[in-house]
Amino acid sequence: MSEPVNFKAIEDAISCIDGIINVKIVGEGSNITEIHVLSNRSKGPKLLVRDIETLIKARFGIEIDHKKISVVSFDLEEPRETAITYERPILWGVGWKKTGENFQADVEIKLVDKIYRSSLTSKAWDQRERCSLVAQAVIDCMNQIVAIPLFCLRGVTVHNYCEFDVAVCLVDYRNFGKTEGTLIGTALLRDEIYETIARSALDAVNRKVNYYHSIHRENPEKSTFEH
Repeated sequence: MSEPVNFKAIEDAISCIDGIINVKIVGEGSNITEIHVLSNRSKGPKLLVRDIETLIKARFGIEIDHKKISVVSFDLEEPRETAITYERPILWGVGWKKTGENFQADVEIKLVDKIYRSSLTSKAWDQRERCSLVAQAVIDCMNQIVAIPLFCLRGVTVHNYCEFDVAVCLVDYRNFGKTEGTLIGTALLRDEIYETIARSALDAVNRKVNYYHSIHRENPEKSTFEH
């Protein structure tokens, strides 16, 4: 007979994940039937579910079906009428699949109430090429947001700094010769490596995307090419 599971200990552990507001586990003995989660909008539900699955397996040795985890995301703070706020793009989902020599990277980026998607498939012989494909999928989503091919991936690598593995992403941006430069984004390797790579690519460009998107929103009749 399996030993009873300490639901409270698992709830406390899940509550430490970034973005989690509250969690309630339903079950009996050693059987977890449902996990209900309230979260803010800092992380997409798919990523939260993956984080919860990984945590429960790694820390408690329990395999949990992702279908048993339900996530409700919402904003706790009421909007201020006098404040002008610009929402930044959020990494809403990251997926990958390896079939033979081919590697497929699927990325979802959410901005305000719209989700932008990119799915790229290519022959990727090593980890470096697979990481580049994930980063490129993020950049594709960001170019969709600004409606022009503003960003171009220069490269992405993982380095060890002061005992931490850090993903570093370099992205060139060019607005048809009017403005250009290189952006850098970083992310600590705490989750799956491809999720970390995606976060570093997002970190590199999200401020620029927010700027161009806000200009387009305030002046919809004016082309982004003019800025």
